[in-house]
Amino acid sequence: MLRTLVLSVALILPVADMAPAYDYDPKPIEELLDQGAQYDSAIPKPEDVLGFQLGQIIFTPDMHTAYIQAVAAVSDRVSVEIIGHSHFGRPILRVTTTSPRNQARLEEIRSTQHTLSKAESSPAPDDHPVIIQLTHGVHGSEASGYDSAPLVLYHLAAAQGSQIEALLEEVVVHQIVMINPDGANRFAEWTNLHHAQAPVADPQHREHYHDWPWGRTNHYWFDLNRQWIPVTQPESQALVKSTHEWRPNIAADLHEMGPNSTFFFSPGPHEGLHPLLSQAGLQLNLDMNTHLNDQLDSEGALFVTSEVFDDFYLGYGSSYPGLLGSVPYLFEQSSVRGLIQQTDYGILRYDDKVGQQARAALALIRAGQESRVRLHAHMQDFFDESRQMALADPIRGYVFSSSDRGRLADFMTMLATHDLEVYELAQPLTRNGHLFEPGQAFIVPMRQDQYRLVRGLFETRIITDKVEFYDVSGWTQPLAYDLDYAELRGGQYRDRIIGDRVTGFDISTPAPDRSQIAYVMEWDSYYAPRALYRLLDEGVTARVLPDEVSLQSARGEVQTGRGAIVAPVQRQPLPAEDIHALMERAAREDGVWIHAATSSHTKRGSDLGGFALSNVERPEILVVTGRGVSMNDTGEIWHLLDHDMHMPVTMIDLDTLGRADLERYTHIVLPGGSYSRVDEGFAERLQSWVRTGGVAIGVRGGSNWLIDNEIATATVVEHETEAADSATAPAYEGMSRWDAEMYISGAIFGTDLDITHPLGFGYRDGKLPIQRIGSLAFDSEDNPFALPVRYAEGDPLQSGYANRELREAMAGTGAVFAERQGAGAVILFADPPYYRAYFRGTAKLFMNAIFFGDDIRNPNRRSGD
Repeated sequence: MLRTLVLSVALILPVADMAPAYDYDPKPIEELLDQGAQYDSAIPKPEDVLGFQLGQIIFTPDMHTAYIQAVAAVSDRVSVEIIGHSHFGRPILRVTTTSPRNQARLEEIRSTQHTLSKAESSPAPDDHPVIIQLTHGVHGSEASGYDSAPLVLYHLAAAQGSQIEALLEEVVVHQIVMINPDGANRFAEWTNLHHAQAPVADPQHREHYHDWPWGRTNHYWFDLNRQWIPVTQPESQALVKSTHEWRPNIAADLHEMGPNSTFFFSPGPHEGLHPLLSQAGLQLNLDMNTHLNDQLDSEGALFVTSEVFDDFYLGYGSSYPGLLGSVPYLFEQSSVRGLIQQTDYGILRYDDKVGQQARAALALIRAGQESRVRLHAHMQDFFDESRQMALADPIRGYVFSSSDRGRLADFMTMLATHDLEVYELAQPLTRNGHLFEPGQAFIVPMRQDQYRLVRGLFETRIITDKVEFYDVSGWTQPLAYDLDYAELRGGQYRDRIIGDRVTGFDISTPAPDRSQIAYVMEWDSYYAPRALYRLLDEGVTARVLPDEVSLQSARGEVQTGRGAIVAPVQRQPLPAEDIHALMERAAREDGVWIHAATSSHTKRGSDLGGFALSNVERPEILVVTGRGVSMNDTGEIWHLLDHDMHMPVTMIDLDTLGRADLERYTHIVLPGGSYSRVDEGFAERLQSWVRTGGVAIGVRGGSNWLIDNEIATATVVEHETEAADSATAPAYEGMSRWDAEMYISGAIFGTDLDITHPLGFGYRDGKLPIQRIGSLAFDSEDNPFALPVRYAEGDPLQSGYANRELREAMAGTGAVFAERQGAGAVILFADPPYYRAYFRGTAKLFMNAIFFGDDIRNPNRRSGD
């Protein structure tokens, strides 16, 4: 889980200090558990089902499923449900272990658990068990996090005696096995590929140095431990829904760090706890830690707590459950990244790491049993406190809307995943100069069970009392989706404006009428590019309107925005019936507004056959991948193009990019990362490719490389900030804070967007929130039109933390650079345009770069003329 603290350990150990040959025979399961228990011989061990002992290889997801099913088939303590599937279709299991009596009344237990959150609820019944959730395998390359699952399951299912029977009467343990099966399968296959009779401990051995994109992330290379709020991935949706369904008292994530680390468990730094999280929950965490302290001390294991991994970002597994009244836990332990590895502290064994994860998890389960009454009382107190917070909050609710049914539908799906109450707006409402209308706008009230969650999703929090963040400091969801939204305070929030509760949202727009001339497709829908690509893939000629027009349609005169797509009916490779069917599908599936033109003449703006329109070509896209390129940045782009827009993407690694035939592609995307591995002659080839008609798109590090190699003429802005001299420098211990003040870990900045620019097509206004990471920004020396998106003047910060001096220096600088180069174009992004797949607002900028990048022009007159 640690980002960069330990990734390069294998490269810095001295080569001469080679590990000797080492015999490695996995320890028996009883020794790994070390619980002093007798086990029921009717319950199979992993080797009985899978043919391998725990720690002998890395178990694949299929092997985990097979073992779980074998145990459940013979144990009356165990039941199994599929709660979801990965992108690749692998099942995600919830394995429930408790006493046979509790198994027979699970729905009653779940219902009772939910009553604890209700106003004036009675205390939990004496026999109500504590609910404990263990999430295995969030990061697929942290294998002991999931290979400990069979060990925990075996003990709970097979241990005998009064102690385990009493435990299972008082706990219900849900094991989520596993939440990232696609990443785990990649990692297991790689490690098992190098399985040797004589295991190799050398940290530079290929087994320990995995091939890009490793196994940490899911199929589209998303870090699922950052997905509890965005829930854009099916794995995270399954996990969040399951957590809401059961509202566990304790929710733990099992992770790994680098080989030279010790064992970390929650909490993180106390001052890093997000204000919406519970101080009482923090105290419970600290009190229950005595069990973990005792367990690890009894093993002679070094450990650490309360020092790293702050719980400020609410989208972690170690923070989000705290919004539901749970006590979240994070386990991090040293990782072998194979079977054995030489470390600064001797040889690390994989079976030992699996055993330690399991023993710590069992210690946490015992802590939950001992604190059962306190945990139930905390759940009640938590929601009582939440209701008091809602009553004291001057904000009574939030109203939101969007002309884009695609973004609105996805936003509503996200709210439903979080189990939030959403209502229709019953009366027109004007806030912040925007008219919210019934049928198009919705309200989320603050006074509901999930008050803290509503606050955490919708609030804009400008942070002034903290500068160091392990993850992002701003994530306001309606800003990320670029919705029209407003706070409702006091008298602004009235009962009569609340309509019916929303239980679903239909993305579709009315089916278009038939046209004998042309169909005009609005470009403001998030999924309009998907519809356009479908047309182009069928060979349909499509043209783009660069201006607003008053169109004569079958339903009267309509106003279309810039970027609307014109698909003529005549002289197409498809018959009129097929073109109409494609338009119906776009309205039904993509939420696109489509107008059937009755005349090529328009009352305002370009005629449909006008000279200002240009043809849209079907894109052929290459995305650069491989070691050195940011997995997350690349995955976001791949997910946007492939998953959301259903467009094929070619991916070529840096190591082979120099041999690629670039003429096959219309667009080449360079995501964030380092390009030091690229072939020396590639820059010259790419520049020639651009000048003959290609569109090069850089994101973050990719943008820097294009500038450094003079493929783009942008200038990187040097932010002038006050330098510290020796007289004003802080004490040495304050160095990390001093460094952090000049780095933006992830905050939301406002930008000014030129909606007349091709990259601005489809936007209704010129205000666009953007996820700001780092300090890269652009200038253009002599082309004032090359910066279509600039960080807002004044103070651009909208949510999160950024040093005031730094953000003032960024105001007015370029967030996006776009210029023509010969027959082609270069487009640069300073920030990720589709951050974690929830910044739907800025995703359109990227799709506009794909479809309209070759329409960008440079002025003949330069600013110095």
